[in-house]
Amino acid sequence: MKTFFSLSGSQHETLKNHLFPGDGKEAVAIALCGRSKFADNQGLVVHAIFPIPYEDCYHRTPDQVKWSTTLIKPFLEQAMNKNMSIAKIHCHPGGGRFFSDIDTISDKELFDSIYGWIGDDGPHASLIMLPDKTLFGRFITPDMTFTEIDRIKVSGDDIHIWDALSKNEEFGEFDIRNIQAFGEGTVRLFKKLRIGIIGCSGTGSPVAECLTRLGVGELFLVDPDRIEAKNLNRILTTKIHDVGQLKTDVLKREMEQYGSGTRIQSFPVNLYDNIDVIRLLSTCDILFGCMDSVDGRHLVNLIATFYLIPYIDIGVKLMANGKGGIDKICYSVHYLKPGQSLMARRVYSVEMLTAASLQRKNPEEFEGRLNDGYIHNAQVESPAVIHVNMSAAMKAVSELKARLIHYRYDENKDFNIQQWEEVDNYYLHKEDVTSNKLFTKYIGRGDLEPLLSLSELSQLVAHGKEDF
Repeated sequence: MKTFFSLSGSQHETLKNHLFPGDGKEAVAIALCGRSKFADNQGLVVHAIFPIPYEDCYHRTPDQVKWSTTLIKPFLEQAMNKNMSIAKIHCHPGGGRFFSDIDTISDKELFDSIYGWIGDDGPHASLIMLPDKTLFGRFITPDMTFTEIDRIKVSGDDIHIWDALSKNEEFGEFDIRNIQAFGEGTVRLFKKLRIGIIGCSGTGSPVAECLTRLGVGELFLVDPDRIEAKNLNRILTTKIHDVGQLKTDVLKREMEQYGSGTRIQSFPVNLYDNIDVIRLLSTCDILFGCMDSVDGRHLVNLIATFYLIPYIDIGVKLMANGKGGIDKICYSVHYLKPGQSLMARRVYSVEMLTAASLQRKNPEEFEGRLNDGYIHNAQVESPAVIHVNMSAAMKAVSELKARLIHYRYDENKDFNIQQWEEVDNYYLHKEDVTSNKLFTKYIGRGDLEPLLSLSELSQLVAHGKEDF
């Protein structure tokens, strides 16, 4: 079983500020966590942080903190009523990547009490933050067994991923140029990433191509469509004899021949029709949205928020003037932290989402309403060419690297929205200060019934997990 623990950038910042107030003494916080479990992956995702006030700790020294567990009764009640977990997070002001005997005794006392209160089989977690703000931790089961957490992730303006100490990856000739460009540490991180690409056409195929050649560990390709002749001008690796074949299968077949070692899985499905693939995407480290559909983007945005996954969305629009010329060549890259939404950024509206959902569920009724004038601004297919799509795709991959490697001189928060317009030679980048109450409500809620709080998903049946 692979284990992980995820938190948002703002949650990590809250912990950092509380656990290291500058007095050199231990401090502690409690996290209410959603749960994520699918196939061989199990994780906790943080929904809320409750810093234990310093004045409510009756003992604080550089190597110990004691506090009354009655303070967390409201969190225990929420965890019990909502099938959630509790994580204890404290600091080691003097450093030291280990759980002391004092830590172990404290954890056993606390979590034995928590299991008695909540009355399910967990898991819960205990974590330690070090002075450099890295985290490590362990899961705790009802029999007080401790299991090291394999991966801890922070999804903020910067992406942080900390893996449990393990044997270093071995490199081959394929990796030499990437190591020269980015260093061994970055290439080693690439090899451990699990990335979902939703939409495998004009922008999705070059994203997949680039990530494979960077040596990313796992790629999940999701797209229900088959290749048409009109797609051949912009889907990489496709040939005339591929017409009629599934896009994801063709990309998988071709990219597996590169020798990068990337493990690629093909899922030729619509996400709204397959609950297992949604659950699989919830275990990813990064999600790329490479689709035009409004309801598809909305669904991926929800997955990213419920499970605290960074989401990079790519949009392209080419407007021909009908006379052999071009009016507009626009593309955008949106980086979304958990809780942020494309709807709040006005990429689409509630009305557009409603229309897209109706078109998917009931095409005949959609056409009738469209013809009768009840639906406005419905999405229509626009021209697309490879160089525009590739420009957008490469910007998106570069955005991922900037968030992982932190190489910009400017802060990454200033690049949450990026837009290009090539006719006017226009480029804009800015921070996102919008909020969406619906999405904020579901930050780190993890597995719910119905999944993602969408009633239409409750009608889907989970199939066998052995394929994953």
